[in-house]
Amino acid sequence: MAERGLDVLIIEGPDGAHGANPAFAYFTQNQHLVGTVIVRRDEEPVLLYRSMERDAAEATGLALINFDRWPVHDILQEHPDRLEARVELYKRIFHDLKVRGRVAFYGTGPIGAFYAFLQKLAQEVPEVEVVGEFDRDVIAVARETKDPEEIERMRRVGEETCAVVEATLEFIRSHRVQDDWLTKDDGTALTVGDVKRFVRWELAKRGLEASDFIFAIGRDAGVPHSTGNPDDPIVLGKTIVFDLFPRDASGYYHDVTRTFCLGYAPPEVERAYRDVMEAFEAVCEKFLVGGIPQTYQHFVCKFFEKRGHSTVLSDPKTTQGYVHSLGHGLGLEVHEEPHFPTFGKCETQLREGMVFTVEPGLYYPELGYGIRIEDTYYCDENGEFRSLTPLPRELVILL
Repeated sequence: MAERGLDVLIIEGPDGAHGANPAFAYFTQNQHLVGTVIVRRDEEPVLLYRSMERDAAEATGLALINFDRWPVHDILQEHPDRLEARVELYKRIFHDLKVRGRVAFYGTGPIGAFYAFLQKLAQEVPEVEVVGEFDRDVIAVARETKDPEEIERMRRVGEETCAVVEATLEFIRSHRVQDDWLTKDDGTALTVGDVKRFVRWELAKRGLEASDFIFAIGRDAGVPHSTGNPDDPIVLGKTIVFDLFPRDASGYYHDVTRTFCLGYAPPEVERAYRDVMEAFEAVCEKFLVGGIPQTYQHFVCKFFEKRGHSTVLSDPKTTQGYVHSLGHGLGLEVHEEPHFPTFGKCETQLREGMVFTVEPGLYYPELGYGIRIEDTYYCDENGEFRSLTPLPRELVILL
């Protein structure tokens, strides 16, 4: 905060219990509540809470102030206009808590409503300068690195996530093969939708939740963010991209992708898979504390280009070959700092405590296949980069 000249941070918005507000969840231990966190420079955070959420507020471990200190019903009687009432509430909070200087706001909510509120607040409270940070804000930078307790949480989420993948493979193996299709007991084809229903059941059994995930076969596997057509049958010899990114009650995510073929893999898929695995292993050997993430993205692009594949570095509009970045940070969001951009300015350096994905891939939708391998990595206290994804990387799953 001192480096950026910030005197106070205000974090508010919808509750952070479902991943909607990671900045709020970062301070509140992901408790299910609505409130406002105030952080003054060189002081401990304070949570403003409502009485009906007092138990959740207590569980955050933060210093607490009940919103009843500023009776909203009285303010609304004096200021029927809701925007004026909200500004009046904050004027009283700022006065009582001596909030002054450069004040930055964080959280989530309707953009237009917050714009109107912050604009009017800046006009009504001249002793406060309202500040907005566009890129790598101070909370995002704080969340770039995880402490040992956070790493351990993420390790447990990784173990449970990998157990879901293993259980899914066993579920698939349990079905009979008929004419290169997997069939159910009633003789109908096993489909992507059947598998995804099983995955959701396994996630729930282990206390994990995922808004969605990718289980895509054939051509859809060649479109990186295709979640898969639920009606597609599970066919032998086609690539299946299984990308799973759930979170547990702590709010922390894991992210893993495996690509496999059932029974056998065509020669062109074997070659592409080998290229992806060799790129994966080569770039992981190059990670260093102080390394710039963008340099690793460029390394993988050039690696693939030498193997004859198009990349976003040589052709930013390409829809085949290597079409995305190497990875992304992971924590209370599926995508957070650090990023691995192909273009633009990148000043981030890899540091102890960072957690990020490594996910090179090759995609050829017109040829009917796509391949991605993804592990979640972290940098330990010795500067070593280690995987949090205890899961084999096998292309062919025998039936």
